[in-house]
Amino acid sequence: MALLNNNFSTDDFDLESLFTQWNNTKKTYPSDKTIHQLFEEQCKKTPNNIALVHSSNTLTYTELNQKANQLARHLRHEYQVLTSTPLVPNTLIALRLDRSLEMVITILAVLKAGAAYVPIDPSYPTDRLSFILKDTDTKFLLTQSHLATGVCDDIDTQQIITDLNADFYNTANTEDLNIALSSQDLAYVIYTSGTTAT
Repeated sequence: MALLNNNFSTDDFDLESLFTQWNNTKKTYPSDKTIHQLFEEQCKKTPNNIALVHSSNTLTYTELNQKANQLARHLRHEYQVLTSTPLVPNTLIALRLDRSLEMVITILAVLKAGAAYVPIDPSYPTDRLSFILKDTDTKFLLTQSHLATGVCDDIDTQQIITDLNADFYNTANTEDLNIALSSQDLAYVIYTSGTTAT
């Protein structure tokens, strides 16, 4: 195929096909549903299919959904205990995770809990991390145990460890939460690295 050859020219293929037909990935989707509601629908269609692969580890749609539900319930419980109020839509929850099964589970769990996630690159320096945590006024930083050391010492933010061996995965209910959310609610807030002028 000409596209795989480093010596191809534009005469070797039709630019119209390349940019409009082959790249036409537009799909309609129900704009009144949230990301996690669409995911839950897929879980019902293909419960035993592989949904997630990382290294040699895999999770089916059912396994991923159940773990996200357990973490979502744990997060809602911890939020209620800490603030004496229920977690409401558009609440910001910070995430500091390596690329892993835990990352995908945690993102999905935050959405299922009714919150919005704020991803923080583990490589960010401490002052940048502190700025984001203070600026978002988040109550929780969801992270992995190997990233948790001394991160929130000077900030009013509690850490929740999302490792797959966490206790709540053995006890929390695995059923969908069915929290009333709108597709207009926040899903995430992203901070740049801090090196741009915007």
